[in-house]
Amino acid sequence: MLLCVDVGNTSIVFGVYDDKLIDTFRLETKLLRTEDEYGLKIIDNLSYMNIKTSDIDGLIIASVVPEVDATLEHAFVKYFNLKPLFVETGVKTGISVRIDNPRQLGADLLVGAVASVNKYGAPCIVVDMGTAITLSYVNAKKEFLGGVIYPGIVPAFSSLIKATSLLEAAKLKVPDNIIGRDTNQSIQSGMIYGTAGAINGMVKNIFEEYGKAKVIVTGGLSKFIFPYLEHDPIYDENLVMDGLKIIYEKNCKKML
Repeated sequence: MLLCVDVGNTSIVFGVYDDKLIDTFRLETKLLRTEDEYGLKIIDNLSYMNIKTSDIDGLIIASVVPEVDATLEHAFVKYFNLKPLFVETGVKTGISVRIDNPRQLGADLLVGAVASVNKYGAPCIVVDMGTAITLSYVNAKKEFLGGVIYPGIVPAFSSLIKATSLLEAAKLKVPDNIIGRDTNQSIQSGMIYGTAGAINGMVKNIFEEYGKAKVIVTGGLSKFIFPYLEHDPIYDENLVMDGLKIIYEKNCKKML
């Protein structure tokens, strides 16, 4: 079995593959968590899936939080006797990175692009909605040309509420009307319709500059926004997990 790990700023997503994806689980990203804490929590989650550490014979990690990379690596070596493959410079992906400083490219963005090209074709725009909202563009030659970074829904509105004394926290949900009847609904309208409008506008601008492309949407909060997106988007909840599997198989002789 292959264990795919996507380390984000807010949470770490784990996906287990036995040819196909079996299941996923999440842990909160904590910089001060020890290798033993990570190792035991991962084992506990796998046990709920009736998976033993000895069942895992492949491991790949994409991380945008370098502070936890060594801790996770030590945990996997200690508890799984496996050294992970990290998505980094030199790893085969099938995508040419054509940005000014390739080392600045987040591993998660590259992995999402790999999955999108392999599953849906190029050119494509990958919209990933997590702590930040990112739009990545890959042209027909499978070249990653760059993208857009936009504030994520939760961080953006948390900052707004902290900076504005008369506003109050609002749960992320679709309001009854686009024009809110109270403060709570007004914030929710901004969260849902404002975010969707921003993404729709950015996709439209990319189309005007580079031409039409497939739009693939993923990320933890994308399910709230996806129904309000234009340009015939494709929703893929496990895009990054699938991308990690594809990259692992490109780089390891043993095919799972």
